[in-house]
Amino acid sequence: MTQQLKTSATYSENAVSSEEHAIAARKTVERLIANGEPVALFLDVDGTLLDVALTPSTVHVPTYLPKLLDEIAERLHGALAIVTGRPLEEVDRLLHPAKFVAAGVHGGQMRLSDKGKIETLTPGFNPELVMDLKKIVEDLPGVVYEDKGSGIALHYRLAPELQSSLLMLLETLVPKYPTEFSICEGRKVVEVLPVGFSKGRALRKLATLPAFANKIPVMVGDDIADVDAFRAAEDLGGFGLKVQGENFSESESSFYGPSEVLDWLQKIANI
Repeated sequence: MTQQLKTSATYSENAVSSEEHAIAARKTVERLIANGEPVALFLDVDGTLLDVALTPSTVHVPTYLPKLLDEIAERLHGALAIVTGRPLEEVDRLLHPAKFVAAGVHGGQMRLSDKGKIETLTPGFNPELVMDLKKIVEDLPGVVYEDKGSGIALHYRLAPELQSSLLMLLETLVPKYPTEFSICEGRKVVEVLPVGFSKGRALRKLATLPAFANKIPVMVGDDIADVDAFRAAEDLGGFGLKVQGENFSESESSFYGPSEVLDWLQKIANI
């Protein structure tokens, strides 16, 4: 019993310490911006700026969000980037009329200036692999197939009980197509991506651009795919700020959800 109490107390102390660290990191970023320190902000979209919806097309975008992001980008002298799993064409539609430096489809697409063109960096998938992925979706009613151009997303939010079956079937394709794709799990979605692409790699690339170079990188995200970007930002001397949700607990998160992220962004804009 004594050992159990000690273990429970230690866990509680660690949880509090982790929560305090997450909130302290957020407040440190606020202070850096308030003091005019060089900060570069990298933002995920779904689950971070926007509440997650049943399907990617049904998300709600607050009317003030594009203008708010524009104001922050101006305050940071252009050092605001979107780093998302969505195709950048969708991001532009959601945030119209604003456009930003961005990485889409986990770095498979890049836009290196707010007025630049979207570049596709990934090779096309083997047509046989595409056919096999579509066959998996046919065999799992409720899973939604989304071709992102630079990757393929298989959404199972409408049928969450199919997660294990979906992953098992995808794993059976790995020996058939060695080194051709990687599996990236997200919030009720599994993404099939060309090998070598990730949000972390994308952030490192964007951090070398003139508006971002030699600035403190801050990545805000809610998903497992964002972990690599958190690590990249921290390796570069910055911060990874987690948003609570399906993947990160309250004790490890700097924000309890997108609404608090938006409140924080408004606070930054008004500092």
